[in-house]
Amino acid sequence: MVHVIACLAEGLGIRGTARVFEIDPNTVLHWLMEAAVQLHAFSAYFLHDLHLNQVQLDELYATLSAVRDGEMSEDEAIDYLSTSPRWVWTAIDPESKLMLSAQVGDRSQAMAQAVLHQIAQLLAPGCVPLFLSDGNPSYLPAIVRQC
Repeated sequence: MVHVIACLAEGLGIRGTARVFEIDPNTVLHWLMEAAVQLHAFSAYFLHDLHLNQVQLDELYATLSAVRDGEMSEDEAIDYLSTSPRWVWTAIDPESKLMLSAQVGDRSQAMAQAVLHQIAQLLAPGCVPLFLSDGNPSYLPAIVRQC
C-alpha cells in the first residue's frame, strides 16, 4: 500500500499505478481514500495552535502549464481563466513552507471564505498573521470576517 501511495504522490495516475502493481484500479482508489482519511486525522492532530507571521494566499488553474508549454498564449489564458469554473485555492506559511490549505472550487467570495475559515481553525488564539495575496478582491472581506 505504501508503494502504491508513493507512486500516486509522484504523479502516476490511478490506472497507471494499478497496471504497475497489477491490481484493480478500484483497489488503488480505495487505498488512496484510506490514506486521505489518515492524512486528515494526522493533520487535525498536529496542525493546531499555530503561531504564524505570514500566510500567502493564491488561486491556481491548470491552464498555466499550457501557457508554459506554448499550447496557449498568455492572452488566451487570461480570457479562459477569468471564466474558469475550477480553481485550486492555496494557503502556505512561507517561513516553514507548511501548506495550510488546498481546496478546489470556483473563483468566488464563498471559496475565499472557506479557505480563510480553515486557516483560522489552525491558528493559535490571538494569532493574527499578515495575509499576503495576489490582490484577489475576495480575500479582504474573508480576512475581515475571520479576524
